[in-house]
Amino acid sequence: MKLQTVLAVTVLACAAPAWAHDFSGDIAKFQTIAATKKPDSQQALAAKLALERAQGEMEQSDVKMVLRIRSMTNAGLRAIGEQPAFLTSEYKRLEAALANPKTNDPAKIAAAKETFARLSVEMKVYTDLENMAVDQMKQALQLIESAPAN
Repeated sequence: MKLQTVLAVTVLACAAPAWAHDFSGDIAKFQTIAATKKPDSQQALAAKLALERAQGEMEQSDVKMVLRIRSMTNAGLRAIGEQPAFLTSEYKRLEAALANPKTNDPAKIAAAKETFARLSVEMKVYTDLENMAVDQMKQALQLIESAPAN
């Protein structure tokens, strides 16, 4: 298979429906073929760029869709007078579930505790990033307000 064909397949994979987002087989195939090609050739560089774009676009669309679905779910919950499911409430829900697990399996409980410990770290980072974004938005507003008028 020529590198141009791999490039075309990769570009077509970008246009595939969201259900076909597991690129692991394609990536493995790409890497196998790329190992036999001159890595600094124009075609190889273009193929690598197409592969990186495909992966980046899929990851970004996955994140956008998860956020959009969460937003729509919360809007629906609010509309019917229910409490929305914020990330912090989900975190607290896991914490409460660990306090009273429905299973007696020590391996499952240990795995959940390990997950909760990793999640605790991620939540700290998430909170810091959120606070930084709020600060940056405030700074951007102050800067635009101080900009000269036309």
